Amino acid sequence: MRLKDYGRKPKLRKEFVNNPKLLIVGVDIGRSSHSACFGTNSTVSSKKFDFKNSRNGFKKFEFNIRKMRNTAKCNQILVGMEPSGLYWYGLYERLKKCGFSVCLANCMAVKNNRKTMHDGSSKTDPKDAYSIYDLLTQGKFFLPVERDPELAAAYRLMRKHMFLKKRISRLRNQIRGALHLSFPELNDVIKDLTLPTSLRFLQSNPTPESMMRNGKKRFMKKWQPRRRCGQWRPDKFNLIYEQAKLSIGLKDPQRIDEFEIKTMAKDLEDAVTKAQMWLDKAIELVCQRDDFELLMSMPRIGKPTATALLTAIGNIDEFEYGKQLVKLAGLDIRLYESGTSIKKRPRVTHIGSGYLRHWLYHYAMRLVAFEPDFQCLFERRKKNSPGKGAGQRALVAICDKILRIIYRILKDQVKYSSEKDKIVAAYYQQQSKLAA
Repeated sequence: MRLKDYGRKPKLRKEFVNNPKLLIVGVDIGRSSHSACFGTNSTVSSKKFDFKNSRNGFKKFEFNIRKMRNTAKCNQILVGMEPSGLYWYGLYERLKKCGFSVCLANCMAVKNNRKTMHDGSSKTDPKDAYSIYDLLTQGKFFLPVERDPELAAAYRLMRKHMFLKKRISRLRNQIRGALHLSFPELNDVIKDLTLPTSLRFLQSNPTPESMMRNGKKRFMKKWQPRRRCGQWRPDKFNLIYEQAKLSIGLKDPQRIDEFEIKTMAKDLEDAVTKAQMWLDKAIELVCQRDDFELLMSMPRIGKPTATALLTAIGNIDEFEYGKQLVKLAGLDIRLYESGTSIKKRPRVTHIGSGYLRHWLYHYAMRLVAFEPDFQCLFERRKKNSPGKGAGQRALVAICDKILRIIYRILKDQVKYSSEKDKIVAAYYQQQSKLAA
């Protein structure tokens, strides 16, 4: 295996793979207890070792690691685990503080490796731990992204922000569905459910019955003041009331739809407020950093996108070339070169950070929409690869280019320059022609 095939930190990874005196520990993570398997590259010392997710349990685990190291006369320790859920973060941080090297094994690789074992497809915690141990002996592992304390805190906040954004999307869809039954005409009037006025209105008068309960005069008097109508024009409420009188929505004598929409609107308002709070705090943590200022020099990038990209990448010194960033995002190409599979189009692996891909995708969409240089590249890529999915493939190429630009400006510590970008592109184009 060539050195560059070892991914990020290739020298450290190669040191682990080629070390005959390496103690390997595979850990299957659980909520309340974990299971571990100990051994070296050649022998398995202990296939079953359970310990609780507590201080005493960790002390027991640490003692056993040091005992096994002395027994096997190993000079290095490598602990591997699956990055599934959030339970692995605590153990990972404790192991790092104790000075142990920690790596991760792909969840799908662990599952597929478990199926090849002699006892069939049965799934137990000790078997999962042994499967992780087996993958580590084969060198099939990757190292976690290293972040300094500032970036680690901002990354946690951004992940919380992403979770709340997904919740906001679900709540919007649920409210739209409830309105479709009770007051379908209101869906066309309210374009954005997350506006403060929209949320106030839905928490007060979400159904035709709730509007007409006290008559038009009291309804209009309630919503005429500027502090109440907010972004809406006063005549909009008159239109809504007239539509409520002629609505084809289902009758709701028990007021179930009204209760449901009011509750969901309150939840939506709470989620919108908290999502903005998480985002503002994350930006506050990184806005004074030099690498943040470098990213802000890129075209059409905002503070949320710059914060997300910076926290996803972590320490840029871990990467030796731009392609490693592409692999981190899961945008590297999966080749089909065997049997009838050669007729397939190559696809991206998606084995990487979905969080990084999400922000890259939306940033690439903005660049293609508003930046002439990226528009030209997008159209050229579509022309070079016609057929079904040409636009999506071209957008992946834009994401690839963005990552390589980010790598260059963070490594060289220089702000983005479109002229520099054109010079680099022309150089590589010339090299491709010479190679052909």
